[in-house]
Amino acid sequence: MEAPVRLALVWHMHQPSYRDPATGRFVLPWTRLHATKDYGDMVAALDAHPGVHVTFTLTPILLEQLDAIAAGDPATEDPHLATARAAPATLSDADRRFLLREFFHVQSARMLEPYARYRELRTRAAEESAGGPPLTAAELRDLQTWFHLAWVDPTYRAAEPIRALWKQGRDFTEAQKQSLLDWGVAQAGRIVPLYRAALKRGQIEIATVPYHHPILPLLCDTDAPREVSASIALPRPRSRAPEDAVAHARAARRSHEARFGAAPAGVWPSEGAVSRESLAILEAEGFRWAASDEETLARALAAEGNPLAGDPAARLRAWSVATGSGVARPLAMLFRDRRLSDLIGFTYMHQEPRAAAADFVARVRETAAAAPSGEPPIVTVILDGENCWESYESDGGPFLDALYGALEAAPDIEAVTVSEALAAAPPRGTLTAIPVGSWIRADLAIWVGHEEKNRGWTEIHHARDALRAAIERGVPEAAAAAARDSLHAAEASDWFWWYGDDHPTAHAAEFDRLFRSHVARVYEALGLEVPARLRRTLRLAPAPGASAPAAPYVRPRLDGRESDFHEWRGAVRVDPAATSGSMHQTDVAVRDLRYGVDEHSLYVRVTLDDAAPDETARLVVESVGAARPARAAVIPLAGAPSGTPAWTVADPGDRGGAPADAEGGAYVRGRHVEARLPFERFGIAPGESLDWRLALERAGRRAAVVPRDGSFRVERPAADRRLTHWSAT
Repeated sequence: MEAPVRLALVWHMHQPSYRDPATGRFVLPWTRLHATKDYGDMVAALDAHPGVHVTFTLTPILLEQLDAIAAGDPATEDPHLATARAAPATLSDADRRFLLREFFHVQSARMLEPYARYRELRTRAAEESAGGPPLTAAELRDLQTWFHLAWVDPTYRAAEPIRALWKQGRDFTEAQKQSLLDWGVAQAGRIVPLYRAALKRGQIEIATVPYHHPILPLLCDTDAPREVSASIALPRPRSRAPEDAVAHARAARRSHEARFGAAPAGVWPSEGAVSRESLAILEAEGFRWAASDEETLARALAAEGNPLAGDPAARLRAWSVATGSGVARPLAMLFRDRRLSDLIGFTYMHQEPRAAAADFVARVRETAAAAPSGEPPIVTVILDGENCWESYESDGGPFLDALYGALEAAPDIEAVTVSEALAAAPPRGTLTAIPVGSWIRADLAIWVGHEEKNRGWTEIHHARDALRAAIERGVPEAAAAAARDSLHAAEASDWFWWYGDDHPTAHAAEFDRLFRSHVARVYEALGLEVPARLRRTLRLAPAPGASAPAAPYVRPRLDGRESDFHEWRGAVRVDPAATSGSMHQTDVAVRDLRYGVDEHSLYVRVTLDDAAPDETARLVVESVGAARPARAAVIPLAGAPSGTPAWTVADPGDRGGAPADAEGGAYVRGRHVEARLPFERFGIAPGESLDWRLALERAGRRAAVVPRDGSFRVERPAADRRLTHWSAT
């Protein structure tokens, strides 16, 4: 009998340090809110499936924040919690504006739209912001409550105080609101005991992460990306601080030992970012295994001319790594299957949970079939364990239950921890040339290369030089230690993730301010004057004239190719890989999306990946929102290369604004798919707005949705915009 497929499923849990180093207050609420929505239920989901073993990676800085939140010190409360605790009558004008702006930061389709009272409050908030009647005290209290209710995982709704609040739905009392907020704070203290219990019964493994989640190859050498990219712009002056990489790894190991009673066997290098030098550090610090992405493995094999280069079987085994550290026991490495990981992270939320689980299990078998006969395969799936669930039905609970049930029922698949997988199938083969890489890109350009990112690295370089000089002068160790802690906090990957234009966020200013505060604290701890430049944002000012209409005027010729440089030049351009905010999709079917409008139509251009579409594949451009029945234009990706989209309406009897004889538009497929979609068909009159999104479907199932959360908004022009919006170029 063939050995079973070992599925090593790894959930990564991580939030950066949101505490302002000067005040001790949390600046943003996401660690606290994810504690009520993701951290506890993710491990509790395993209770009903004892046959399923998984691995969690928990960053030390996340666990440190959970401890601080659970302590309940009002002096450390984040502004969202402080504003929620305030009685409505005591709110200042600034507090009200904050409430109306910040308390709708939820995944709209899953966390707001299903709830009538929350929708009503959104409408009322928009009215007040536009100068309409202000929200009443009861409405403000309901908004304070509903924002936090939306961030509670459904598994907690059967227990008090959540059950009573959920049943009541509106007109909450001050005492009810405070009970919810108190419950949320206390929940932060319940997380680690849940993981300890699962660890004790042997159902999970907990791996650690370098303490503040830094990009280790860039700490070792900011020129590291030059190994794989000759053109990337890198920070100047160049920095080398391998001692910082050692400090993050060593502190993570000590933190894990103190919290869980034993040293961690494994480490997830932050963002899967590796280099030979950084792996040598992890090996020397006593870690037995690490992991990265399949592309890193592919390039390592190609670099050394390994006969398995290009063979899918290569990622179905563990490998030893020759790092040159001199440690007797070499580091073992596993490499994530990108396709399977991204299916959970970006696709299955659009499918029925049991069907999605069945599809995943089938794909695990299909993937494992590439292993040579007699070699027990390891299929490695690694992804973010907290951010994708808000796009799933019931925060992912039905999917996880279906997935774990399907894995338990599969006689040929064994869901194991990473250490269990390595014990059953030890490394086969040694990698001698590990190139720079991460789970996203080889050149680390998510964290370096853009001018804003490089500015950040330059500030870290100057702060580190100041610390080194102070140590040479004999600064007291307590001051040096405080400065070092702040420097390490500034080295976290998150600040660089949000700098640049890769990942738009409504909280860009807060991330920028937090980064600069950590760097400034280095100087303050050493008794030095903080450079004036750290008082200003590192973000680049928009270029003169850079602001453009939300949906620019275009009127391209539909031919499936770029026949005229100018025809799509003014269009909005969307990178589908980066429309997920704190997540970044690597295996995307939709490579590029552009759109614009004229007086009559929405124009869309879609560039797909190189995979040949099957006869069931189609693009769907659909309206979203509760204001009117949803309408969709369906464009087939097989068959005739041009035609008129098919139109569907959520309510077949509804025609409101879409007359039966309204023109259906047109599409052309070539290198790109280009489409003209009349506003009339969506029921949009001049001056009205259309909220819409794009979906790629195969065999009746959604393979991709752009944007993954939310929608795009365009306004149908009320007049000929060519008369008022034009460019001399």
